[in-house]
Amino acid sequence: MDVDLVPACLCFSVVLTYILQLWTGIAIAGWPTEKSLVYRSKKPGPYWFIMAFQTLVLIGVPVLLAFAD
Repeated sequence: MDVDLVPACLCFSVVLTYILQLWTGIAIAGWPTEKSLVYRSKKPGPYWFIMAFQTLVLIGVPVLLAFAD
């Protein structure tokens, strides 16, 4: 029962983080450093690249896993 709950919690947290990044305009670009946060108002190009990459991962990884079986 708990094993089935873990992927659902991970999915919920990833989608929530993605929505919050779009809403606030601050993208998380990597590990915690001084350059890990990218602000949409200051650097729109890198922000949208990060969001496009995260969209690809958010949709692409589950699709690949679904077709792997």
